[in-house]
Amino acid sequence: MPDLQQLPAVAELSERQIRGTACVYCAVALDNATAVDLTPRWFRRAGQRVRWFPRACPAHKDGQS
Repeated sequence: MPDLQQLPAVAELSERQIRGTACVYCAVALDNATAVDLTPRWFRRAGQRVRWFPRACPAHKDGQS
């Protein structure tokens, strides 16, 4: 299993951050050319297990700095 970096709690993120169109750390807008895919995660929403594909900007590719 890869070493997973700590991410902000899903409850604290905007819809754009959850959808991967904004960095999970700083909320800067992302596109396919600038986004860095982070390891997929699982979380619970409305009692269901949901897979989440968080993304970050290049400045935060190794986590919050």
